[in-house]
Amino acid sequence: MKGKLADQPLAELIREIGLKSLSGTLRIEQERAQAAIYFESGQVVFAASNVRTLRLREYLTKRNLVSEDHLNSFQSPASDLGLAAALSAKGLLRQEDTNAVLATLVNDILRVTLLWTEGNWDFNERARLSDPVRFKVDIGNLLREAAHRLPLKFVSMRFRNPGETFSRTTNSSPSGALLPSESFMLSRLDAPSKVEELVALSGLRELDAFRILYGLTLAGFVTREYWQNAFRAVAAPPDKSQQAVVTPSQGPATQPTAADNRWDSVHEDGNLQPFFDRLSKATSHYQVLDLPLNAEPAEIKDAYYALARQYHPDIFHGRSGTPIHSQISSAFARITQAYETLASPQSRATYDASLKRSKSFESSSSPMAAHNKTSSPVEDVDYDVGTPGIGQAEHSFNEGLGALKQGRINAAVAHLAAASRLIPQDARYRAHYGRALAATEKTRRLAENEIKAAVTLDPNNAAYRVMLAELYFDLKFHRRAQSEADRALAIEPNNAQAHTLLRKLEDGKHR
Repeated sequence: MKGKLADQPLAELIREIGLKSLSGTLRIEQERAQAAIYFESGQVVFAASNVRTLRLREYLTKRNLVSEDHLNSFQSPASDLGLAAALSAKGLLRQEDTNAVLATLVNDILRVTLLWTEGNWDFNERARLSDPVRFKVDIGNLLREAAHRLPLKFVSMRFRNPGETFSRTTNSSPSGALLPSESFMLSRLDAPSKVEELVALSGLRELDAFRILYGLTLAGFVTREYWQNAFRAVAAPPDKSQQAVVTPSQGPATQPTAADNRWDSVHEDGNLQPFFDRLSKATSHYQVLDLPLNAEPAEIKDAYYALARQYHPDIFHGRSGTPIHSQISSAFARITQAYETLASPQSRATYDASLKRSKSFESSSSPMAAHNKTSSPVEDVDYDVGTPGIGQAEHSFNEGLGALKQGRINAAVAHLAAASRLIPQDARYRAHYGRALAATEKTRRLAENEIKAAVTLDPNNAAYRVMLAELYFDLKFHRRAQSEADRALAIEPNNAQAHTLLRKLEDGKHR
């Protein structure tokens, strides 16, 4: 079986091989770069590449585990496993060091090749890894990470049908590593939903919503209605006469423990702390790129590529699996978001306007602004603009309320979703977000989750009960509408909206 990566990206191939529990070797190539990924019953167990910087010899040299003289004393073996076996046989490399560095190498090869969008692939079910080496790879996180680093345009091409349905899987639980925007999207998938509904529900740009959904589906948290399958469902039995021949190592390898942090001694990162400190203080995309507000398009492009040359996660692939690599990946995701926003004249204009309103809000002397000055900021969210924290959430909420009153429903959904993402425990944000979703028929069903969340957070608020009753009335769930209106009146007997709704329900009975 073979094809092109532009039609079936590596991430989707790995996902499908895993679901169908296939065994064999997947070979991919992009120009002169090649890689082979080995599977057993759907699990990735090893990977190798002909890219010089992704070879065992390079990793051993960088980590000073084996001297150059000792490495040069060997004729270059045909494989990384062959070199590992030869070094172990000579007593030049401990087995635990071999296992740890090979595990890091496998993960780095996957990180790099998952970003290939051009080239060819070829899967051979009969070619198996004969060596006993096996590694446990956290493929779900790698696939999700790849989705966040693939070009937005490429990801958008994976979404051709706006009516396609997505559902949350029942056998997967999200880990703490999920981004806030991913957790937000996942928490809204209580029932199967169309992609166009989820885009509206998220309040994100369509391309950003696609990226979140793509990562969650690749990682197995979400299932989608349509996939372009590449493999037949049943794997062919192995033919031992055609097994892949790889020089055996000296015993099985296992994934290094989290306590094994010897690889943190690699000095390929230079001094990153000033860079991290600068980003932690940045409150706008301009500050992320270290640019003035009036920067020219050429300056924005130059600044991005200058940062990419220094801080792209691929440069630090030797540190994968360490806290520093996670930190640099998160930092560069913020840089990429800033560049994608400012590089487009239209999105930059929208961002500048929002930034101006945010600054105006923060400098106001309102009681809420005074409260924000003494409140501790909450965690920043990758997809929000302006100053992170409570002030930005309140600003987004006020913007959303204004847009809702003016009938600008799409803008209202975007702003209120941003507020709900920042502080999901605020009942006001959730209730009015649901109210905005209820204004559009295709997202009306999704609105129920938000308003019910507000009721749960503040059960004695009659206004939220009325919102839920009005939604049920629009959905023609009249019994539910009456129940919620009655509950609202039990809390607030003189609530005019609840009385009005009950009269509507009573009039409907006599028609």
